Amino acid sequence: MKWILFIVAIFLTLPSYSATLSQSQIHFILSGNTCCYSQEVIDSVQVPTYEYPPSVVLDLPSLKEPASPLTWTVFYGLQVLDVYTTERALQYSCVEEINPILGKSPDVKDIIGLKILLLAPSLMIYPYTITDGDLAGANYLMTAVVANNIDVWHEVKIRQDCRKIR
Repeated sequence: MKWILFIVAIFLTLPSYSATLSQSQIHFILSGNTCCYSQEVIDSVQVPTYEYPPSVVLDLPSLKEPASPLTWTVFYGLQVLDVYTTERALQYSCVEEINPILGKSPDVKDIIGLKILLLAPSLMIYPYTITDGDLAGANYLMTAVVANNIDVWHEVKIRQDCRKIR
């Protein structure tokens, strides 16, 4: 009699699906196909779902990668080259500055002052991150300006009607 009670107690403690459900049947129930299974079997297989509180929405600005040190070096190097090549070309009598703000024959202090006056505020915009793409346009433009200055400088050096005035 003890053995019968022991066996009955074991069968009562075991879940009803443990010996009868295969992995494919469990997957079948989890997929939503609950036909022909008792509610007890379905409840024992399915994982309860939880309602989570609404997530916090952060209104953050998009991440922008700041310009690399190489891009900044190229930018500042082109500014220096612009001042140098402009000053060298303006040493000849037949060359005039085409920037109306500077006049026809500015000196180096005027050119540097104008660059600082125009570039400093635009480079110090606080929340705006200057990227490589932002500086690329300025670098392309300044490369063209420096190339033009070098072209003018070399052209006036070989012309006979231009003389060095500075």
